[in-house]
Amino acid sequence: MAAPTQEQLKTLEQSRQRLVQLTRSLASLITSLNQSDPLPSWSSLQSQASIISNNLLSVSDHLSDNRDLLTSLVAYPGPEYPGRTQANTLEQLLRTKLDPRVEDWVARGRKAGASALEDKSGLAEAELAELWDWAPVEANQEARRRNWGGNFTLEEREMGVQNVVTGLARVLEDEGSESEEEEEEGEEDEMEIVGVRRQSAGAGFEFDIAPASAAQHQQQKFVEPAVPLEDILRFMTTGAEPGKR
Repeated sequence: MAAPTQEQLKTLEQSRQRLVQLTRSLASLITSLNQSDPLPSWSSLQSQASIISNNLLSVSDHLSDNRDLLTSLVAYPGPEYPGRTQANTLEQLLRTKLDPRVEDWVARGRKAGASALEDKSGLAEAELAELWDWAPVEANQEARRRNWGGNFTLEEREMGVQNVVTGLARVLEDEGSESEEEEEEGEEDEMEIVGVRRQSAGAGFEFDIAPASAAQHQQQKFVEPAVPLEDILRFMTTGAEPGKR
């Protein structure tokens, strides 16, 4: 076979670069898992997995595009190759069979691929597309029926949030109960006018102010307020005394 051309050498160099990137990304993930204590965050692992996935896709596309060239190339040492000092590298280059570990991976991959093709009970592509079109809408409707409010549903609150198994290491806070407590506190802070009378000295009126809870008791005692609320608001805005227009 003739010596490879510059374009073929360029293709081989691109293959080497892509494989180096994949090897480094895998090594980075292994190092972070072995040396980090505690383990890396979920976002960090997801980012590294995404990088590895992109590198795998790049290598796969490159090998598929150059399949004819890579399957036809044959490696052999030239007279100037330092075979005595680089014997290990030479053995790897001249190896005609896969590494035993790689052979096991390839065998398992081919077996899984063959079983997937033979499995007729699986969904066809059209059925999978229909499933993915249906699933998001149905999931959204189910979420609305569950009456979500914060980290727990209404059913889970009624059952008791302490009995809910989330599968998470951290404890979720019941935001719904906190908002209810804030609303109750806000209601307690509200004030209401429960009475009005003329000042003993000088012109003007005095107003009796009470919390909303006390005002409710006052409303239960009185059938109607001493001064209509409309007259009170008119006095506050125009200065007209109640009962006068």
